[in-house]
Amino acid sequence: MTKAPPGRPDTSKSSVLSSEHLTRDLGRRTASGGGIALCAQILILLTQVGYMALMARLLQPDDFGLVAMAASVTAFVGVFADLGLSMVTIQRKEVDHDTVSALFFVNLGVGFGLMPLTWLMAPVATWLFNDPRVFYLVLVLAIAIPITAAGAQHKALLIRNMRWMSLHGVNLGSLLCGFSVGVAMAWGWGFKYWSLAAATLTTALVATIGLWILSPWRPTKVANWKNARSAINFGINYSGSQFTNYINRQSDNVLVGWKSGPIELGFYTRAYSLFMLPITLVSGPIGSVIIPMLSRLQTQPERWARTYLSAMRLTLMMNTILCTIITINAQEIVRLVYGENWSKSGAILMVLSLSLITSISGQFGGWALISLGRARELFVFSIFSSSIRFALFLFAIQWGALGVAVAWCITSWVFTPALWFYGTRDTELRFKDLVKAAAPFFCAYIVIVALFQVGDLIWPSIKVLSLSTAGDLALKSIIAIVIYGVFVVAPYRFAGSMLGDMRLFLDKDVPQGT
Repeated sequence: MTKAPPGRPDTSKSSVLSSEHLTRDLGRRTASGGGIALCAQILILLTQVGYMALMARLLQPDDFGLVAMAASVTAFVGVFADLGLSMVTIQRKEVDHDTVSALFFVNLGVGFGLMPLTWLMAPVATWLFNDPRVFYLVLVLAIAIPITAAGAQHKALLIRNMRWMSLHGVNLGSLLCGFSVGVAMAWGWGFKYWSLAAATLTTALVATIGLWILSPWRPTKVANWKNARSAINFGINYSGSQFTNYINRQSDNVLVGWKSGPIELGFYTRAYSLFMLPITLVSGPIGSVIIPMLSRLQTQPERWARTYLSAMRLTLMMNTILCTIITINAQEIVRLVYGENWSKSGAILMVLSLSLITSISGQFGGWALISLGRARELFVFSIFSSSIRFALFLFAIQWGALGVAVAWCITSWVFTPALWFYGTRDTELRFKDLVKAAAPFFCAYIVIVALFQVGDLIWPSIKVLSLSTAGDLALKSIIAIVIYGVFVVAPYRFAGSMLGDMRLFLDKDVPQGT
């Protein structure tokens, strides 16, 4: 990589834009990043659960439903604010200052352009949901779009350079600030649903400010847009896949709110928030460190394949027991976090949680496509899967939020292996390699959940002999952990493969490929 022209920031190997130095101790950097991310996510999880538990007691389901209605609009538009350009910065083997500056200004311009477009959609949302309060919520929440866009490239550079402490420090700090504002407005001043909107804006603003403070890179005037054009093309395809993912994640909210109103939607969104916790806790952070690592290995197919399988097994090992605990304790978790008045959310969570392990595992196909620069193929698959899922949602909405939850569960079990097959085509991996790696975890999940379901039917008193909700949850979780440890983690051959996977991440250097 060459030196920058006079007056330009340095783009040499020591620059923040260079990733060549990361190939030394890449495994250790990734392993430490995963550890930091996991610890940070545990803190974030505890913060989120505490916030949701408190707000569920300060607000009504109607308040959560209203914000979910407005957020479905702003999230729809906000998908396009980044245009996938952050992933370009993370995935590319080399980037220069002009390219990143160009991506920054495109991000910022699109963000400010989408804010008034969102405002124009506010009347449509008001008509669709038949609630005038949604109009003003959309106007306010749209302000977060350009705020987030302003920090997108700074966040991408922190990820590219594997500065995990800085990245997760910003995430946790911004959440704490946002949640503090939300609780204060709900508790102290009774702002109801506006407290949730204020928490969202505060979180976005504090995060962007923190990213600018911690990232030394600053944008300047772009002298050459040549490299940026190909980067934008990749970003548009990736953004397209993110948009269709939005259809997956938000169309259910839109349909439940349209058909059943804000109260039913409030129950659904609270269940969905708990459903997403394992994905947020482990899978999201691991993906954020694995994709940069796999991207650095894209020119070394055999090493890429070994690392991919190891990351997949380690992710499943950590997530399977978490998925199991949530599935067998769905009702207890809702009662403990939200209170007795949210029992309907418990039934919805019970159904959604049956697809937890497949929802988590679906990301493995995305790892392959993104790290190899095959964003267009990811976009194509996303269009296909989102179209089918939306059609099934339309059919299931006649049974309300519970019917939509069943539709989500069915499609998740179908699309996950399909994405594995599609994502690893023309690579060193074969579909049966992925199935073999995942089989022990899927079998353990199915067997343990089935045992508890049968136990509840045959021996109702197994529900912890009238202990409290917390005691019931704790005892069932301990039993599940023991079964999982004995029959999955403990066997010698399987444990040996886990040690091999961990050693791969502790290798000192990554051989330099061509």
